[in-house]
Amino acid sequence: PRGADTPVTIWNLEEYLELLVSVILHSGVERQLASFCSGFNEILPIEKLRVFATAELDQLLCGERLMWTRRDLEEYTVCDHGFTHQNPTIQMLFDIMCEMSPAEQRQFVQFVTGTPNLPVGGLRSLRPPLTIVRKTGETMAQEEEYLPSVMTCTNYLKLPQYTSRDVMREKLTFSISNGQGSFYLS
Repeated sequence: PRGADTPVTIWNLEEYLELLVSVILHSGVERQLASFCSGFNEILPIEKLRVFATAELDQLLCGERLMWTRRDLEEYTVCDHGFTHQNPTIQMLFDIMCEMSPAEQRQFVQFVTGTPNLPVGGLRSLRPPLTIVRKTGETMAQEEEYLPSVMTCTNYLKLPQYTSRDVMREKLTFSISNGQGSFYLS
């Protein structure tokens, strides 16, 4: 009540944030959530789903989702700034990406796009498209030491031209594992 007339100060900031979260996650969506649950419950009683963990429900309802095939990678990615789809480095990258488990694919997508899932339609629907560009060094030896980096807002993967799959896999895995949620690898 009368919240619009109350200025937010350092003294009432915590209360303001608690109320804001409550409106966004509770009272603000209560009617919509109740309607959804009612409709869903008519099809599949919610009580019967309580025995499953969230991850189990996701797998049951959606299955193990591979996010791409080799054909998808070749058709729906863009190679630029020193790379083409025929480049051996790109072919190694696609090999590695096709060998990834669904969990590893989600981590890769999280690393490159900032979200763990592709849009409905997969790579074909990703906008802007996944773009892979060459990250260059002054020498090939120096380039081999660089880590892949990303620009998540543009789905842009900057990839050094590695000389072996093992090195590429190691550097890519390290970057994915250690670059989540940071801007240190740009």
